[in-house]
Amino acid sequence: MSCSDLPVDIAAAIADRLTELADLARFRSVCASWRSGSSAHAARRRAPLLLLPTQYHGTVLSRRVWSLADGSLAEVQLPAARGRSFLFASSHSWTLAVSGRDLSATLVHPFTGASLDLPALPFSSHVNHREAVLRELAWDLSPHGVLVSPRKGAFFCRPGDGSWRPVGCSSASISSITYCDGVFYLFDGKTCKATVVDAETLAVAAAIEPPALEMRWPDFKTDLVVSPDELLLVVKSWCWERRHGRFVKAFRADLPPAGGRNPSWSQVGDIGERAVFVDHLRAFCVEANGVNGVRRNCMYLASSTSRMYTVSVLDCSDPAEENLRHENLLNEEGSTLWQYPSWLLPNPSLMTYHVRND
Repeated sequence: MSCSDLPVDIAAAIADRLTELADLARFRSVCASWRSGSSAHAARRRAPLLLLPTQYHGTVLSRRVWSLADGSLAEVQLPAARGRSFLFASSHSWTLAVSGRDLSATLVHPFTGASLDLPALPFSSHVNHREAVLRELAWDLSPHGVLVSPRKGAFFCRPGDGSWRPVGCSSASISSITYCDGVFYLFDGKTCKATVVDAETLAVAAAIEPPALEMRWPDFKTDLVVSPDELLLVVKSWCWERRHGRFVKAFRADLPPAGGRNPSWSQVGDIGERAVFVDHLRAFCVEANGVNGVRRNCMYLASSTSRMYTVSVLDCSDPAEENLRHENLLNEEGSTLWQYPSWLLPNPSLMTYHVRND
């Protein structure tokens, strides 16, 4: 009898008793039958976690995560991130761990234990600027490698290459980097323009113009959400909220053909059965499937102020804002606020790197 002969209902019952994401990831990787039997349980766990910074640079082996689904606070063991004071999450589950001392970097997958050392980031390591540069870091990864930006310029590294190479981009400021279906989207939050870069050749494939907006930066904050078949541009009032009330606007466009630069944007009041999660790194969508605690047509914004972390919810059809003031999140201490929290989306799959498992 092989593992695939295990009845689906028994596989589902076992999956329902797995409380650790790492255990669920290992269970689902055994075979297609176990993956199918655990799909319902995996859907319930398909809710982002908020990765919290830490002030302990040299000895910490774990990091704290806050669960949107149940408001719990837990620790994830990350021995490969030891000595890396900065940790940046992603919607692919991989995290980028960087040392604030020498800018050495490591890719870490918190739910499988996989890790991969990278060359030191190619930024200025002057002690007076190092933390400020890392605080505003933008990054994402593809099966071909990692792309990072200190807001000005971008650099790419293929695993095993041992060096970073500059990537041509006309944007004066890069506020987020998103990988999707073979290309990177380098988004300039000031101009709301996106540069599309081929993830394999690193050639600029397109320059996407934004819709017409009534305001100018910094009166608003914009985030680009990239999906396989569409783009969303989410606009949140910033300075104007004190004078005219807070609001959110969302614009949708089909992905333009190769080389296209002017997609047809249209404003939408409902983004469907999904929600947008926003932090200082990027924005991404998550399905509101009815079992993962995610509310449809909403934005979840993570931030840190006055020695505490906050998560607020904005309904795209209603300007009212709701703060998710869970006590265990608000009372979380021992973290440095020169780092931001970031959303981590649990995903047991690994991109095709040659990685080690510690």
